[in-house]
Amino acid sequence: MDANTILEALGNDSRRRILSLLAKKPCYVSEISFALKMAPKAVIEHLEKLEKAGLIKSFEDGRRRYYYINQNMRVEVSIAPHMFQTSVISREAPDLDKAIKEARRLFDEINRSNFFRNISDIYRNLMNLREAQERFSMIQNYIFSKFSEMFERFLDEVERFVEDDYERIVLLGLSKGARSAVEIAEEFGLPYTEVEKAIERLKNKGIVREVMRDGKFEFAIKC
Repeated sequence: MDANTILEALGNDSRRRILSLLAKKPCYVSEISFALKMAPKAVIEHLEKLEKAGLIKSFEDGRRRYYYINQNMRVEVSIAPHMFQTSVISREAPDLDKAIKEARRLFDEINRSNFFRNISDIYRNLMNLREAQERFSMIQNYIFSKFSEMFERFLDEVERFVEDDYERIVLLGLSKGARSAVEIAEEFGLPYTEVEKAIERLKNKGIVREVMRDGKFEFAIKC
């Protein structure tokens, strides 16, 4: 997958807003249009570009075509006085133990190289630093992959054990950083009173708790 194509697709604010919406759940065109106050024709054009970049896919359900984020990936951009680099990293997780050992070995070698006798010594250290950067990127990708995997398991468990749709959405909202009924209602376009009732039911079930943070009461999933 080409990093430049992805960055070009992400360079548009409307497409980023569409991806943010699809990160919550699969959506169809008129649903995206209504949520983002965007003309259906413009939505379709943006979806086509996102699909061409490999960021989203679609499926048909009855008369509607739903769009969803295609896969887990990370896009890295490195900008420095002597470097400009873009890369796309897929979900595949590396051998974590091997990556950590290699990173430690490289850093030990880098830390021992305080005295440079010539150009070759400096260049060798540069190559070690570049390889160390790659190893840490692999480790970060492992964490990213595990996070995505665990989040999918979380959603599966919510689907299995929570029957009420409002309660499911509340748990999804809290898991993505929302902290109040107002935030969840606004984020998902739901009636505030229904969200408030769902939170109260989840509190009674011992799944959600109320916590004090910075002098304000907030809601969080009990852990």
